[in-house]
Formats: sequence, C-alpha cells, structure tokens
Amino acid sequence: MSHATFLCALMVGAALLALWVHARFPALAPDRLGRTMLHAAVAYMVLKFTIDMFDATASTFASIFFLLLPALVYALLSMLWVLRLAQTALGISR
Repeated sequence: MSHATFLCALMVGAALLALWVHARFPALAPDRLGRTMLHAAVAYMVLKFTIDMFDATASTFASIFFLLLPALVYALLSMLWVLRLAQTALGISR
C-alpha cells in the first residue's frame, strides 16, 4: 500500500468516525455560535500541534493511531458542528 493510499484511507476512516459520533451522540454538539467556533479553533490547534509533534515521534504506527486519528476525528466533527450551525442559521435544517 502506498503512502497516498494509506492517507486517503485514514481520512475516510476519520470522516466515517466523525459522522458516527455526530449521529450517535447528537447532544455533544454545541448549540451556540461561540462554543462552536471555540471547538473549531481548539480542533485546529490540536491538529496543528499533533502534526508538528508527529515529525518528532519515534514510533510512527502508534503516533498515527493514537495521536493523528483522534485529532482528525475531532477536527472533522467540529467541522460538522459548524456546518450544522450554519444550516440552522440559514433556516435549512429540518
């Protein structure tokens, strides 16, 4: 498996996990704009810190699944929350 294929599979897996968490635990989503934007900012910082730390770690396999995957899931989950809030603000949601 090439590196590009693995990264695509990792992103698809993270997106599916984020969708599952969003569907399974809808009460986790923040209901106000401030908290939603705070989650998005924290998710960006966590992902940035994880990627910076990823270069310095010795065990690549462990760092991918214990550091990078949860950071990706949180970033994608916060993106879903921002999209849901935008739909609510525009009156699109059901």
